[in-house]
Amino acid sequence: MNIADPLGVPAAPLETWQAMQTRLDDADLTGARLILITDRQGERSQAGYAALVLLGQGPQETAVISAPAFGPRYGAAGRAALAELVNWADGAGLPTAETILSGGDVQRVLAEPDADEVANLIAASNPADPAIYTTPAPPAEPEWTY
Repeated sequence: MNIADPLGVPAAPLETWQAMQTRLDDADLTGARLILITDRQGERSQAGYAALVLLGQGPQETAVISAPAFGPRYGAAGRAALAELVNWADGAGLPTAETILSGGDVQRVLAEPDADEVANLIAASNPADPAIYTTPAPPAEPEWTY
């Protein structure tokens, strides 16, 4: 497996999404898939994500990894970038999955990813419905005071 250095800038959603788009613009997406990596379980409204796009298969498989910069943790721009990434993947026919790691593991894997860690990350991923990343959260109900 070929593993590229992580693309983008941590906590910079627009720059990271642009770097991913540039890298994936002319890529052959046959059999590709998107795996979102987070350190939050059950807290999507506060989660931050890095992205892993797998291209190709077998010895020619390439892992394109982003810096952690997608999702609500990074504000409105992070939510928008996550929605754009997932919509892009869905429109291109890439299945979406999610992997949840501990905070330390996320930092270590993304700093210097190696083939064994990426393989474990892939094995730990679970299919995810793209709509959970692209549908805006309903507004919180107002607290009524009496």
